[in-house]
Amino acid sequence: MRPQPQLVVALATPPAVRSRLGYLPGAVASPVCVAVALFAACLGVGYAGVVGAAVATALVLVFGALASRFRRVRSYLDEQTRLQLRADCHCRRLRQVRRTSPARLRHYEELRVMVDEIERIDPTEAARFELQDLLDHFVRLALDHQRCVDALRLSGADALPAPLPGDAGRSSRRAAIIQRRIQHRDACVRRMAQITDEVEGIDQLVRLVAQRTACPALDVEPEREIERRLWELDEIDAAMHQLSA
Repeated sequence: MRPQPQLVVALATPPAVRSRLGYLPGAVASPVCVAVALFAACLGVGYAGVVGAAVATALVLVFGALASRFRRVRSYLDEQTRLQLRADCHCRRLRQVRRTSPARLRHYEELRVMVDEIERIDPTEAARFELQDLLDHFVRLALDHQRCVDALRLSGADALPAPLPGDAGRSSRRAAIIQRRIQHRDACVRRMAQITDEVEGIDQLVRLVAQRTACPALDVEPEREIERRLWELDEIDAAMHQLSA
């Protein structure tokens, strides 16, 4: 039986920093730059024909390349790249989970929504527990569980005949094969139980992180703030009493 990978709680490594030239394709091919280039090309055609359209488009592309030097533009491009990678990863997982069962697909979608909410509230907490990698592990376990289910169904393991006591001589080979099939079925059932237990552990861990993230942290003690104001009220009442005495 192959060992199960363990969840390591560690800070995620920061993404690789792109060079200055690495931002040029994203800035020039961005939807904003493309839209402005088409608009400028239309204006250039109206004023100076094809030459004007080419000049206007070239100027827009140059301005788009120069805009890639600004920090805000680079942050926008990095965010778009991150979202694109996240979408590609989700599509890959979705194609794999669809090979299992509708119940498992709903389970994955529920966990994914919780992970997205955790990343929205506290990205540092989501990176610390590597929740995206945990979703990948969930998908691998779901596929392994489905393979066990398919193996039991295809082999007809539920309808295995019991070896007959009087077949010791004539059907000894058949009885040995049936015994091996029974052993393999029992090992497959045990494997399914282990996978189910680990899947439930992933579910509970994601829910625990979601609870921790959703619960607000109190920077100050509410009782102290109330006590301070009550003390101020007592001081004001004592001062007014002395003035009126």
